[in-house]
Amino acid sequence: MKDKPYAQRDSEDFWKVEADDHEFWDAYVSTRPNYSQAFYEIIHRYRSAHSSTHDVAHDVGCGAGQVTEELARHYSHVVASDTDADHLAVAKRRLAPAFDESHVSYTHSKAEDLASHHRKASADLIAAAEAVVLMDRDSGLQSFADVLKPGGTLAVWFYGGPTFSDPDLFTSAQPILDKIMVRNWTKVIDGSGPRRAWGFKRCAEAMDSWLDFLPFSTDEWTDVQRYKWNTHGTLPFFGKEACGYEIEPTSNVKAAERLVIDRDPRFWMNEWDIKALKEYFRVLFPGFRGAFGEGDKEIDALFGDLSEIMGGEGVKRQFTWPCSLVLATRR
Repeated sequence: MKDKPYAQRDSEDFWKVEADDHEFWDAYVSTRPNYSQAFYEIIHRYRSAHSSTHDVAHDVGCGAGQVTEELARHYSHVVASDTDADHLAVAKRRLAPAFDESHVSYTHSKAEDLASHHRKASADLIAAAEAVVLMDRDSGLQSFADVLKPGGTLAVWFYGGPTFSDPDLFTSAQPILDKIMVRNWTKVIDGSGPRRAWGFKRCAEAMDSWLDFLPFSTDEWTDVQRYKWNTHGTLPFFGKEACGYEIEPTSNVKAAERLVIDRDPRFWMNEWDIKALKEYFRVLFPGFRGAFGEGDKEIDALFGDLSEIMGGEGVKRQFTWPCSLVLATRR
């Protein structure tokens, strides 16, 4: 597919990739963070502390189905939902060999509309990875509250970009990596229609809050726990520099909520060389070859500087990820 200039593309179709593009989706899965079992165990232990029932779970914004696959090992039935029909087709293709539709089913739906597709008080757990900053906060949370059973578990998380684990490389190389991210997002946002402006601002503020923008009414929720890893890194993929708006994050954290902050250089650790980093950007911005340097002199120069600091072609470095996880129980 020939690249369109950013100015001719709207952000709504920028990431549109057909379900039958197997090469892209294999690359997509390989360049995502590898959610560790230790991370999943935090969610599983939390769930078990509140209920022994593991009948129905939802993976909201399922993408290619990585989280769905994990939930299917623990729940009798999993509903994978997404706003993009191609994502659902990819998830189904990847998961069908191991899980038939009696075990995993698929719903084409926004998070905010989940309650219109599924019975109220029917789910034991709802998980949403990378999705919560994109939805309308209040209607999305209300939809989750409606679908969850009393005592049901909500687990939402969001991660930022790859972050050098080594402190020296974090100081010398991370600013260059962040510049590449900002330049790409600046072009995406500049090429979006004006009606998308408010959405980018809302998303930036949600990311910048480290999910603290999520409010949990004590009338509907209990035992709210917030986990944050590697807060020295950058959770937002873009901010004022990229979108041009004043970013005003809000916090709705209550005193009774539990907060755990951890700096862990091995959290979801990847070992990547410069080629793998370029592949990450190629997949993150599938509509633009310049995202990984081809055709964009500034990005190409930045990758050249980054490669030199990393030690050259083929030298692998360790990366971790900034991440925020929020757990809550439906009353």
